[in-house]
Amino acid sequence: MAYPSDVTDDEWRLVCDLLEPASGRRGRPPAISRRAIADAILYLARTGSPWRYLPSEQPAWGTVWRQFRRWRDSGVLAKLLTRLRQIARLMKGRTVDPSMLMVDAQVARGGRAGPSFHESGGRGGRTNGAKRTLLLDITGSPVAVRDDSARPQDVRVARELLEAVLDAMPSVKAIVADRGYRGLAAMCARRGIALDIKAPPKGASRVTPLRPLWRIEDAFARLGRWRRLSRSYEGPAASARAWMEIAACHYLLGRVLA
Repeated sequence: MAYPSDVTDDEWRLVCDLLEPASGRRGRPPAISRRAIADAILYLARTGSPWRYLPSEQPAWGTVWRQFRRWRDSGVLAKLLTRLRQIARLMKGRTVDPSMLMVDAQVARGGRAGPSFHESGGRGGRTNGAKRTLLLDITGSPVAVRDDSARPQDVRVARELLEAVLDAMPSVKAIVADRGYRGLAAMCARRGIALDIKAPPKGASRVTPLRPLWRIEDAFARLGRWRRLSRSYEGPAASARAWMEIAACHYLLGRVLA
């Protein structure tokens, strides 16, 4: 049975070389195709279903869970995100890598019983959950994501994420953020990058969209349609980050092949 979240043939051709085992690999060929496992993972991401509630026509949940962990720990999902973002930029007539990045964070309430990486934080320190930090380019394409407990300050998390990304992306000449990220000034000065802080007009009495930061709010809203992201259900932060990367990759696939 096919589900709306399943990858199409065209989508699979874009990503299969990163997800399929390398040719010439020793041992038995896998009993379950990587495409079937990818479809099962997308089903879980889109519906928010627990692992053990996978429909019977899908691969066994344990098989899917083990492959999810391999892809999570090997960095394959981050590589997929980079490839799809680059394709999306080329299709819009832009260079492969951006010259400007936007950064913002969102706190998601924790929805897990038992041990997890969640801590109290967010506005007033009252939300027990996770802080999701997103880097976006001007086209609205996700560049990188990160999941931490809600406790760390936004600037610290953003600085660590940017430090991990900027070494591989020397084309970046500017960072755009709201007033909560003024603490990035020292890092940007050290790297020779302009920091553009956006603020509402003086005297504004209502929520005012900040150009171009409204794009990052729109991206969070679109990723929030994936029910696995409606709350932070994961125990380790690595799994929480992986689900963000999965949703971002599928979002980009839709843009590339629209």
